[in-house]
Amino acid sequence: MRRTVVLALSMLFATTPLLLAPGSAVSAPAIKGKPEQTLERFKRAFARKDHGTEWETLSPGFKIRLNQRAGRNVDVGDYIAARNAHGNDPRIRELAQWMHTARITVLKYDSRGRALATIRFGTPLLLGKEVTVTMVHHELWELWIKGERQPYWGFKGSKRIEVFQNPKTGVHTVRTKDARGRVTWKKSWPRSEVQAYRTLTRWYFDNFGKFEQQMMAGAAGPRRTKVPAPARQPRR
Repeated sequence: MRRTVVLALSMLFATTPLLLAPGSAVSAPAIKGKPEQTLERFKRAFARKDHGTEWETLSPGFKIRLNQRAGRNVDVGDYIAARNAHGNDPRIRELAQWMHTARITVLKYDSRGRALATIRFGTPLLLGKEVTVTMVHHELWELWIKGERQPYWGFKGSKRIEVFQNPKTGVHTVRTKDARGRVTWKKSWPRSEVQAYRTLTRWYFDNFGKFEQQMMAGAAGPRRTKVPAPARQPRR
């Protein structure tokens, strides 16, 4: 990879559910994340080569642009394949040596809720480098079911996956829809099986400049690996 791609890669990167379900008498407080938490999440994923979690720090808008450029669905399998293909690049190994020093030094917010984040690597004594990326935030919902280790989740306002509660019976339902609005999957639980419901705000990396152009160009090619079919249940 070119050095610009390597530098931009450095930018990519729960609390216990005790809240009440939607429609309950007591409203659950929203959990608001910070841009710094996204960077720390990526740093931990980078250190353990968890490329799937790195992918999760990219914004939905960024992924949509990849899909439009490629003319197909570019997913986590494509990203993992690309990261694995460059795992032995000496510049990536060098990057790994100082990734733990990355920190946000400047945050500038605009009227649309986005943030320009300046991230510095190293210290002045180490001739540290700085890069600036655009970050955006999205509000998510999580529905935790008793006995299950992960929640059902989706972006608030999105029609692709929705959660709602029957006000009379208390039954909670999660459903997914295709691009035409047709229901493709649905599951319901009585109130007694719902452990918690909460909303939270997370920050995502949205614009990477020259790195985005490089990634889009690569995504336009054929899929490099066969991606397994998604799990039947929508998960994080």
